[in-house]
Amino acid sequence: MLIIQVVGYKNSGKTTTAGKIIEYFSQKGMRVASLKHHGHGGIPLGIKETDSEKHKKEGAVIAGVEGEGLLQLSSDTWDVEQMIAIYDFLKVEVLVIEGFKKYAFPKVVIVNREEDLVLLDQLNDIKVILTSVPLERIEVPYPIYYFSQIEALCECFTKSRFS
Repeated sequence: MLIIQVVGYKNSGKTTTAGKIIEYFSQKGMRVASLKHHGHGGIPLGIKETDSEKHKKEGAVIAGVEGEGLLQLSSDTWDVEQMIAIYDFLKVEVLVIEGFKKYAFPKVVIVNREEDLVLLDQLNDIKVILTSVPLERIEVPYPIYYFSQIEALCECFTKSRFS
């Protein structure tokens, strides 16, 4: 499974970028999935005060609920490897991860201001920088793509150059 991780600061364009990457690979006929980290603190909407959460409090290790094609699983002990194993079991070919920036997956780092370059010192497994600002005068050890070049960025990942 090809994993592409999109990271950056809040409101940097991560969700839009992840969506465009998903669209690119979907249009190529690949089975694409996404995994998003809810980094805003607290429990994501739609989980609090549900029967499945009641079951967790009563001792269930994992609680699931399904309705109209939506399967929601909750657990207090998820780790990223377990979540990825679920996607792998479902035969996903490309997994786009948004967030989880401390994990070592092939990363697209979004840089919208020169101040954002500090991320490059804090992260690992960086493959490319995606930016909206000119960075040519700044020396960085990664290929630079602009938001208008998402297709070219995706092609780099398909050529096994980074995986």
